[in-house]
Amino acid sequence: MSNAEAGRAAAAAPGGTVTLRRSASLALGAVVLAAAAIAAPDRSLTASGTVARVQAEERALTVTLADGTSQRFFWSADTRISGVLSPGAKVTIRYDVGGDGRNVAQQISVARN
Repeated sequence: MSNAEAGRAAAAAPGGTVTLRRSASLALGAVVLAAAAIAAPDRSLTASGTVARVQAEERALTVTLADGTSQRFFWSADTRISGVLSPGAKVTIRYDVGGDGRNVAQQISVARN
């Protein structure tokens, strides 16, 4: 039997080279996805401070940071908020800067008193 005939016979047989190629393709795909997940850096920023103002109608809060400056943050329906947002509360905010320059909160954690 020639190499070409042996290859066709293996491809036609259950568990032949077609299955091997499919397995190799799946394995390569898994490696590419894993590499992409590892290479994608977390671009989130973190800020901590004291809530100076809450504007619920705008889904916004102003936080006074440790250096005395203030920053405004916005939240959405996707933002995870733990605790009650109120003036004077100590918070830690994980956020991204949106394309429009707004600080968009991913998570707001209110410290327990």
